[in-house]
Amino acid sequence: MSAQPPRKTDPKSTQAGLPSEAFRGFVSILLSLYLFGCVLTVAGNSGSGSSLLVSTVKSKLFSPWMVPLWLDLGFDYRLTYGQLDDADHVIVVEPWNAAGEAKTIRFPAAGSSGIAANRWRTLAGWLEPEAVPEDVAGLLPTAVAESLFDELGSEDLRVRCLRFAMPERSAFDAAAKPSLEQAMVARVRRVAGSVQLLTVEEQRDVAPVVSPTNDEGATP
Repeated sequence: MSAQPPRKTDPKSTQAGLPSEAFRGFVSILLSLYLFGCVLTVAGNSGSGSSLLVSTVKSKLFSPWMVPLWLDLGFDYRLTYGQLDDADHVIVVEPWNAAGEAKTIRFPAAGSSGIAANRWRTLAGWLEPEAVPEDVAGLLPTAVAESLFDELGSEDLRVRCLRFAMPERSAFDAAAKPSLEQAMVARVRRVAGSVQLLTVEEQRDVAPVVSPTNDEGATP
């Protein structure tokens, strides 16, 4: 029994079910740009060691569409360099004249974990005075307080940013409870429908003012 010769496939019928070469070329270009963007994002993620050209192209072209999709590698996890901006932060909002058992709201709540808690800690870190330009530093505490006037039942609120202290490596104690430092405090109040932000300066030690005496060479 003789074997049947193999069927000859028509190249035209095979290509009929495939997209056109122009479409495939366009898709290949998009995939190449996407992969290039991913590589560029990783290369320009660190401020140290990345060239000005790489970081500029990354920030101008790729960050605008990577940040909304939560793909920006600038999100800080707790694998850090031990700097102050690497510390965990929390937001605490309470009535300005809080006394006794006054209601206090904290973001994130104590003991909370997960993605939502990490995002709250990242947002709280932006309350640090050095984290944002001075001309927009008051926008975030004002927005936080404005959303909580009714819930706290007060038109005069204190907004604080607390930072977990970063211990020295030699003095690190895993069993010790981390202490909190006040990184920022602001007073936000609503007067006649207008929201006002009053900055609260940190109290510092100053030299006492002493009047000179005659013994010190002062004129009577």
